[in-house]
Amino acid sequence: MISVNTESENRIDEQLVQAIVTYEGLSFEEAVLSYQARKNLPESAFCGPDRTYPAEDAKHVRNGFARLSTFGHRLAENVRKRIHSCLMARAKKFDVEHGGCWICKPSQVKETVEWYLNIAGLKE
Repeated sequence: MISVNTESENRIDEQLVQAIVTYEGLSFEEAVLSYQARKNLPESAFCGPDRTYPAEDAKHVRNGFARLSTFGHRLAENVRKRIHSCLMARAKKFDVEHGGCWICKPSQVKETVEWYLNIAGLKE
């Protein structure tokens, strides 16, 4: 299913992502891999298909949760759950404290989005 967001919805999506990143204490630069570094990683360092969702250290695991929360709705449910399971295992391995990805827990989506919007000052 393809959905088309209006410009205002895209702006809110971007602001929501920024609020999540800020609250979680992340930055987009924190978990950037160069082309060569990514190419040199073994297949086992990735949680997603086609070498996506690198999770070879704690900062990439945290970044993976943020990306899955933001963009996971675009993935098939079984792929999303497989990535989530892998990230949860890596979080345990690297001692990353995280509640997981709210996109994988549909009952918490509305509550979580409202909470992030509140802390970003976007909710009226």
